[in-house]
Amino acid sequence: MTDTVPGTTISHPERRYDLDWLRVLAFGLLMLYHLGMLYVASWDYHYKSQYLSSSLEYLMLLSSPWRMLLIWLIAGFALGTVLKRLPGLRAYLQFAGKRTVLLLLPLMVGLWIIVPPQLYAEMVQKDGLSLSYWQFYLAFFELDHPLFANYQRGVWPHVDVNHLWFLRSLWRFTLLAMLLAPLLYLPGLNRLLTRLFTMPIGWFLVWVGAMLLLCRYQFSGDSIRDLQGLLFFLLGMALVSVPGFWQQLNACRRPLGWFCLLNYLLLCLLYFQLQQPAQWPDYQQPMRFALRLSFSLQGVAVVAWLLALAQHYLNRPHRYLNVANRAVFPCYLVHQTLLIVAALWLTPHAVGALAEASLILVFTAAACALLVWLGWRLPWCSALIGLNTGYPFSQRQRFCGYLLGALLVSPLALRLLASAI
Repeated sequence: MTDTVPGTTISHPERRYDLDWLRVLAFGLLMLYHLGMLYVASWDYHYKSQYLSSSLEYLMLLSSPWRMLLIWLIAGFALGTVLKRLPGLRAYLQFAGKRTVLLLLPLMVGLWIIVPPQLYAEMVQKDGLSLSYWQFYLAFFELDHPLFANYQRGVWPHVDVNHLWFLRSLWRFTLLAMLLAPLLYLPGLNRLLTRLFTMPIGWFLVWVGAMLLLCRYQFSGDSIRDLQGLLFFLLGMALVSVPGFWQQLNACRRPLGWFCLLNYLLLCLLYFQLQQPAQWPDYQQPMRFALRLSFSLQGVAVVAWLLALAQHYLNRPHRYLNVANRAVFPCYLVHQTLLIVAALWLTPHAVGALAEASLILVFTAAACALLVWLGWRLPWCSALIGLNTGYPFSQRQRFCGYLLGALLVSPLALRLLASAI
């Protein structure tokens, strides 16, 4: 299976093509989800189309509960597979150093080059910004510029991660997981995890769903997202050593599918009722709790169902799978900026909702394909966009590349560590 970090291919006694496929499909869905965010009426986003819809929210609820949880679980499984094969402390340290460069170098490019157009579009729409992008971008490098007085959030003032929060969290989680990894392979804890993951699937949904629900009630803001991601990241690592879990999933495909369908209908009903507070004024709190419970259970259940489906139907190679896996990272890196820039450009033309969404999607897919093609043709620059081209660099070239990358990302790494403490 290919790791979530470009350039790291994970070998496994039985290669998990199903997880490779799920990773590609999950990130493809992420692009469609962010396209939908342009048109959802009441959900906050960096930029909004003039064609807004409340009904679209129910379609978005199909993937909202589980989309990132699946990505986190696959990332954890990939890391767990690698860590289990590392022979000692030196190999751990080398892997941590390489992982840092491979994650933070594209993140640094994202912070200073890829994400700024999103802030520009947001300020044009919300603040009526009239500067050209070049004037805006020159001001962007002044961290104390008054233009950004209302946009101080970020790694540095107004220099925010936006959709690249996943890379920031993945790097932090990787370092934490490497500290915890020796504990996961202790015989006693291994036996406990085996019991937890091989209990009847209903109990698995209950205890993992309860942990997701607890995160929602005990924390707020981005902490909910990060803690739930960390939970599934660690679950993915643990599942490397529990083959019985995968066997049980295969036997529960249909019950899981029916549960996901019925719970989705319940989720939509509760969401609809909470949008009509005047109809049920005395039941708002119970319905809000029921909505959060349904949302949490849906996240666990759909992830389990998709794992079961993929294991049954997708656990086989394909000639384009390796290329698609390598293309995921650079496409993830730029897709949201491409969506927003295309929407900003199309807004004055008022071409209609369907035509606008179609043009935005075609432009984004074409630009992503062009970026991957250019990265393949320019392997010396491919690390900047997280693309593993397989170019045969010499050992000396690799060492110099990692050393230069480490020097470039060290200020960002220190900043992220300081903000996490």
